[in-house]
Amino acid sequence: MKTKEIRQELIANFGKLIQDDSKLAVLEGVFDAILNDEKASLVSDIHYQKVEEARAEYHSGNSFATSWEDLEKQLNAKYGF
Repeated sequence: MKTKEIRQELIANFGKLIQDDSKLAVLEGVFDAILNDEKASLVSDIHYQKVEEARAEYHSGNSFATSWEDLEKQLNAKYGF
């Protein structure tokens, strides 16, 4: 579909959308998402850095990690769950 055809179809459908309050709310959310895609993250850069450092350590093989299955066995042995 060409841009001109898409534009005409959107214009025709837009009139239908704005008549339905529930669809209008969804459309507002879409526009907000499009216009605010650059808003600041709630997660600070320090946290991203800590996660990246932990990930790098994990992939280097220098970190100690236990599988969920092994951890469950250890807890069962220690606490009798």
